[in-house]
Amino acid sequence: MSRGVVVDVGGTSTRVAAHRDGRIAGDVVDFPTPSPHGTQRSVAECRDELFDTIARHAARLRGTGDEAGDGDGDEIGVSFGAVLSRSGIVRDASVLWSRPCQGFDVHAALRARFPATRISILNDVAAAAWHYRASGRFALVTVSTGVAFKVFDAALPADRRVLVDAEGLGGESGHAPVGPVPLGPVRALGQAAADGDPAALAELERLGLPWCACGAVADLCAYASGPGAVRLAAGLARREPDRYAASALAALAADPSRIETAALATAAAQGDAFTAQVLRESTAPLAARILQLCADLGLSRVLIVGGFAHGVGAPWLAALREGIRALAVDGGWFRDWTPRQLDELVSLPPDSGLASLAGMAAYLAERSRERDLGLVRLAVKPVGEPSLVLVSAPRPACGREQFLLRPRYAGICGTDLQILRGERGCEPGVPGHECVAEVVEVGDAVDGLAVGDTVTLNPNNPLDDEEKIGHNRDGVFGELLRFDRGMLRRGQVIRLSTPAEPRSVLLEPLAAVVRAQDLTGAAAPAKRVLVVGGGVTGLLHLMVAARRGATDVFLASRSADTRKRALALGLCRPERVLPLGSALAEAIRRQTDGDGVDTAIVAVGGGAGPAVLESVWPALAQGGAVHLFGGFPADAAIPVGGGAVSSALEIRAGARTVRTMTPAGRSAWITGSRGGLHDDFLTAHRYCHDSDGTPLAVEKLISHLIRLDELPAVAAELAGRGTVGGQPAARVVIDFDPARTATGAGR
Repeated sequence: MSRGVVVDVGGTSTRVAAHRDGRIAGDVVDFPTPSPHGTQRSVAECRDELFDTIARHAARLRGTGDEAGDGDGDEIGVSFGAVLSRSGIVRDASVLWSRPCQGFDVHAALRARFPATRISILNDVAAAAWHYRASGRFALVTVSTGVAFKVFDAALPADRRVLVDAEGLGGESGHAPVGPVPLGPVRALGQAAADGDPAALAELERLGLPWCACGAVADLCAYASGPGAVRLAAGLARREPDRYAASALAALAADPSRIETAALATAAAQGDAFTAQVLRESTAPLAARILQLCADLGLSRVLIVGGFAHGVGAPWLAALREGIRALAVDGGWFRDWTPRQLDELVSLPPDSGLASLAGMAAYLAERSRERDLGLVRLAVKPVGEPSLVLVSAPRPACGREQFLLRPRYAGICGTDLQILRGERGCEPGVPGHECVAEVVEVGDAVDGLAVGDTVTLNPNNPLDDEEKIGHNRDGVFGELLRFDRGMLRRGQVIRLSTPAEPRSVLLEPLAAVVRAQDLTGAAAPAKRVLVVGGGVTGLLHLMVAARRGATDVFLASRSADTRKRALALGLCRPERVLPLGSALAEAIRRQTDGDGVDTAIVAVGGGAGPAVLESVWPALAQGGAVHLFGGFPADAAIPVGGGAVSSALEIRAGARTVRTMTPAGRSAWITGSRGGLHDDFLTAHRYCHDSDGTPLAVEKLISHLIRLDELPAVAAELAGRGTVGGQPAARVVIDFDPARTATGAGR
């Protein structure tokens, strides 16, 4: 059973209600949405009042009813009248607060007031579309303070019925131009007009160009929204004062600057010719956009909601239909459409007033139904595509020789991003290999695990170097994982004596670092250590080298951002954080009395390892060791002295140590490894929870906590730009408990 509280935040008013099984239950609370427009209040003050008022009403509603507090009662769904992502990060909230407020975190604002509640956020038009889900495949258009579109297809899986991108964005036609208007220098006047600048307002009116609250000139919202229609009416009244004075609209608002949407509705209902012209000019661009969208997607049904369209009602719809008939071309998708069919293309459904609120309730009920059916969500990489999609799948059953894990946290590492970009031939289905999880079910024939245990996983099969979780078999980016007892026998399941926490996902790369430094330490002393590569694993190498007693630790990286991060974390002295390049060896020898380093660890990305070695050899001391940690393709050949070469894959897969000579004739060792072993995980865990010394502060390497539904968009940005929300990222961790994640991708 689904129950909780639903909220609809609109440009004019906000509504709050209880819901039960997809329906609004009881009274609906309605209050004006706090706005800075026409007041001296700041946007921040208005936002605080909005969310405080929502919290106050929600608390009262959650405390009523016979079943209050049972089932899914600790749930709140918010329909929000702004352009925002699935994670609640605002892109544009101009229609709410007269400012874009880009980057404002709606989820965080709600989480601060509902700390233990499951929170869902939808754009208000997407929420309204759910209310009309029985209509099948259709476009929903809201015409109110703003204008926006959403396309809904009931034949698709629930999480893809509203056609949007991975971030939940799309359908924002209101903020797109309605035609090829050459704006040039006029473009800058839009924001000035939105700010109330009299000169900008006068110049745009002289040019006959409408403006939008978002600062755009001549976008769809500037014409078709309620405020846009009011401004069109005022402009026409000033251009034709005599005609306006004789109109029914003037009888309601003698001063054109005082025209309001209510006056337009009253005058239109009286058959006022002046107001009818305003409605035709306001709806004509909308008619064109509707025809274009329907022709693009093959749609034959468009539902119109929103306070302005429904407030004016039949005269508004008549003007829109007139525009559609005038613009429609008897060709393509509209070949042989009759005037009646064109009229029936668009309609004003009678129950739109609470559509977003009721749609939010329907959406929550559908999600609850999925949980009741035992459906779980997985992030899947379609074969050959550089993207992730969330899918719902049946809950896996647990066989006698199997066990089920519920991930608590999972990390997104560089390998996952390489797989996503197609730089590796892996097609895991479900990516991901760093996680900490809870055991939730254990088969009768499985020993060594109990329900409630906290575990992490070694993704590498120690008996088969070709088998890897998240590489060529399903990984950990899902709400429930199933494995067989062979994982236990091979030591790939590591029980932890500490509770699950975000930093636990770093045990996997830390175990790989431990194993690598065990190998180099056995080959050569490790007092002077050079780490090449400033990613998360490179920084972990710096931490472990210092913990093991290295006296001089150097970092070389091409990235200025990673060098800055190492300095900010205090992992190296400033003079020992160096750019990777031809001058590296000279800089190191200058700081080591000409000797060079005992150990060099190459931990770079992509296939850059062999080229990086050319810069590393001159920095190596006599008898030193080089470790091939990352950046070496399977077919990479490594010189091992006397003109011979060795396979990087053989060295790394076999954890081999090979004697060689540097190009300068010095004796050296080459070592390599891939991942860690069971005991390395235990050592890594001890390093993070060392009661005898200072635990490694690996949590400092976590830059962002995100939710699973944010993963597709976050992974795409990470793979493309290395950022999250435009900010540089280190390790990004998925928190699988939506009630626990305190912030979104903007953290």
